[in-house]
Amino acid sequence: MARSSSWHRMSNFMRKYRKIPHSSFKTKWNESLKHKYAMEELKTGLVATGSISIENGGAMRTIINSFRLHNCEPTPQAYRFVIKTLAKTSQLENIASVLNHLESSEKFDTPESIFRDVIFAYGFSGRIEEAIDVFFKIPNFRCVPSAYTLNALLSVLVRNRQSLTMVPEILMKASKMGVRLEESTFGILINALCRIGEVDCATELVKHMSEESLIIDPRLYSLLLSSVCKHKDSSRFDVIGYMEELRKTRFSPDLRDYTVVMRFLVEGGRGKEVVSVLNQMKCDRIEPDIVCYTIILQGVVADEDYAKAEKLFDELLLLGLTPDVYTYNVYISGLCKQKDIDGGMKMVDCMRKVGSEANVVTYNILIKALVEVEDMSGAKSLWEEMERNGVERNSHTYDVMIKAFLKVDEVVSAHGLLEEAFNRNLVVKRIRIEEVICSLCDKDLMDEAMELIAHLV
Repeated sequence: MARSSSWHRMSNFMRKYRKIPHSSFKTKWNESLKHKYAMEELKTGLVATGSISIENGGAMRTIINSFRLHNCEPTPQAYRFVIKTLAKTSQLENIASVLNHLESSEKFDTPESIFRDVIFAYGFSGRIEEAIDVFFKIPNFRCVPSAYTLNALLSVLVRNRQSLTMVPEILMKASKMGVRLEESTFGILINALCRIGEVDCATELVKHMSEESLIIDPRLYSLLLSSVCKHKDSSRFDVIGYMEELRKTRFSPDLRDYTVVMRFLVEGGRGKEVVSVLNQMKCDRIEPDIVCYTIILQGVVADEDYAKAEKLFDELLLLGLTPDVYTYNVYISGLCKQKDIDGGMKMVDCMRKVGSEANVVTYNILIKALVEVEDMSGAKSLWEEMERNGVERNSHTYDVMIKAFLKVDEVVSAHGLLEEAFNRNLVVKRIRIEEVICSLCDKDLMDEAMELIAHLV
């Protein structure tokens, strides 16, 4: 009985004095709910009747009042929302007061994402100095800067040449702050340098990345190569040697890269070197497509190496590639340069058989070749065939025919084609119009000549 009484007293004591712990789930849920309501209050306070009302420090008052109303403290998300709202509504002058309060009055560790937003807001509005100042003040906000915010700042600085000159100094200061340059950082710089044509500097950065064993995005190699081909002299620059240098930094060119190099060499009139690039492709086990063969054909035809052109055309057929209209045009151009116009005509028939219709370029090549051998009858026949086949004549077609008619002293026909070109709103060479006017004057066709002069004026 005494034992039972003792247990009863102990039980009463525990019920009277014990502390019942709160459920951690209920506490987190309650806090989350309060923050949710506070954020809704904040959004309502910032946007009133469709217009933002956060001038003269109103932004901070709205944050404080919204969270005080729900008995909780402002969150990083609240600050980020306000800063984004200020940026979207072009009230950048009010961001400073928000940052000052965040720096002096809050205790939480500020997320880097807030500074990234601020840097972009300042930078893309041309306030470069303020963007730089924010980056270097990041440690004051209980935050450790990293490549995340550095990349944001660099993205702003590389947008124009003037601010790009500030990058070396920024990188040095960032390094002293302990910010480590990442692959993405180099990517931003290389992209910027390529864009403004500083491909030599960009190449040095890629080599540095390789020496530091950093992972290089393969797209950077392609960017370098295309930039070199865009900014260097296509008739002189050793692009093949450049590509070999890149190989030493673990570059493996693909079909697109080889195509860019081939086009660069053809533009520079270096058809023989294009063939060596094709051979290198084969060594790398990369199958050239019809675009590659078309470019190579263009190069060897320009070099008047017609035997090589024949060999290449046969080769692409043996590989099972189907020539398109561009390939045929290059090949037909080669035949016409050899005065083999009949061969060019036969190729047009071959095109039809494989379902590739001749286009305006095809006809222009053939008409010009016929005009050069003074076969006006054949040229006129092709001119009419274009209309029957629904192929629209372009400025070049008219120019070739007008010039041909003037050469054989058919001034009226030349004048008729010129008027037709005008009616179709095609651009005609000024010199060709002047030649027609002179020929009309020689034939005493002064009214027609005066009409053309008025048109020219």
